[in-house]
Amino acid sequence: MSATDNTRPPNAAVRRRPVVLACVALAVVSVAVSLLALRHAGAAASGDGVRAAADHPDLTLRFLIAVVVVLGVARLAGRLAVLAGQPPVMGEICAGIALGPTLLGRIAPDAAARLFPDGVLPMLNGLAQLGLVLFMFGVGRELASVRLRGTGSRTVLVTQASLMVPFAAGTVAAVALGTAYLGPAGDPVAFTVFLGCALSITAFPVLARILEELRMTRSEVGRLSLLAAAVGDAGAWLLLAVAVALTEGPGTVRPVVTAVGGLAVVLLLLWPVREALRRAARRWDGGTGAPRGHRAAPTALLLCLACGAAAVTSVIGLHPVIGAFLAGAAYPAGPASLDAAADRVASFSGGLLLPFFFLGFGLSADLGALPFDADTLLVGGALLAVAMLTKILGPGLCARLTGMGRRDALSLGVLLNARGLTELVVLGIGLEAGIIDERVFAILIVITLLTTALTVPLLRLLGHARPAPSAGPPEPVREQAAESRAHAVPAVTPPPSTPAGHP
Repeated sequence: MSATDNTRPPNAAVRRRPVVLACVALAVVSVAVSLLALRHAGAAASGDGVRAAADHPDLTLRFLIAVVVVLGVARLAGRLAVLAGQPPVMGEICAGIALGPTLLGRIAPDAAARLFPDGVLPMLNGLAQLGLVLFMFGVGRELASVRLRGTGSRTVLVTQASLMVPFAAGTVAAVALGTAYLGPAGDPVAFTVFLGCALSITAFPVLARILEELRMTRSEVGRLSLLAAAVGDAGAWLLLAVAVALTEGPGTVRPVVTAVGGLAVVLLLLWPVREALRRAARRWDGGTGAPRGHRAAPTALLLCLACGAAAVTSVIGLHPVIGAFLAGAAYPAGPASLDAAADRVASFSGGLLLPFFFLGFGLSADLGALPFDADTLLVGGALLAVAMLTKILGPGLCARLTGMGRRDALSLGVLLNARGLTELVVLGIGLEAGIIDERVFAILIVITLLTTALTVPLLRLLGHARPAPSAGPPEPVREQAAESRAHAVPAVTPPPSTPAGHP
């Protein structure tokens, strides 16, 4: 079916039912078999934690069972989210939280302990960190793929408002909260910068997926939202680096070393590394006599680049995801071998590795332990209102003032309010750095889930079509040539296609 064909055969829903039922049955059977095996393994276990070398096969068995459960539950939750009209990543995030202390650890603590014993957690965390690094590499690549043709006052105003208005409101909210919600680092300046950064994030991959499903990628609102999200997220990552650097405290040379090292990494990636990749791609793509084994070389090189950049930035004091993000931004676009390798890695990381990151996130976040007292409800409600109003009204009013229609301006703000997985990555970094405590961490998780889940329903209320559930990703949307109009919006090249269910 072509991208311009909006009609579907009348029996398409009937044909999809066996696929949905098969996915559900596969997940249920996998989980049932895994739980039976866990029961058997638990009966034979001595309960002494990590065992001696003679018991390693049991640890391997538990790891393999955990992999089956995590992937099966994540796939089922993603499918249910699609059927509910939500991005699949929403279901996978909820699945990761449900497998943690929020749900499984509360209703069946013994089963949770057997499913994720201490000896298995480092293995799962390794998969999670690799998935996170490759995901951030893909985000950097997608943001770098945005190409502009023309400029306009509307573009400048909306892009600035998408970042600056929520950031300013977040800093005011941080000052109002005072020192009661500071993290273990105890730095109020870092807390202020971080909260402003957290409220200004837009999940670029989730936004691109929603636009594709609603067939809005080529619209004026879609192109403008992609541009604003790309520029805003780049600025937000810079602010996040500043917030983490502030935790080093005054009078230390570490922030200076980090800044100089970060600049050196950027220059290294943008010039010699990028040129070396292009020369290698010309050799791989040129001629027909390349050895068969060279087909795997671009993929291996990409993995080395992403992981190597993440390791380097970790050494100089920046978070590893920033290095992976910079590597993706510097990754050259165009050579067929490099593009194919990036697509393969995106499919692998999104389909197989990110569910383990959601699991790790769920294990560290006990939303059930969040105290629902008056103070928590007041702080959570206030931050939710600030997050939504500033993201929707700030860019929306700027678009309206520059001549955009009321419905389109409001739709633009709603699109930019989707935070998704990118926000979860930022929150995890803030908790790890000690900038925020677990209360603020849990509150911001709830805000992230609510703002992302409300995006599609609000767009439907504004008259946009509901995305139809499908067994695969929507067809790629190709940009059409259009004449420049008043308050021209730069044409944005859609980001590389994302595997179904993993924006």
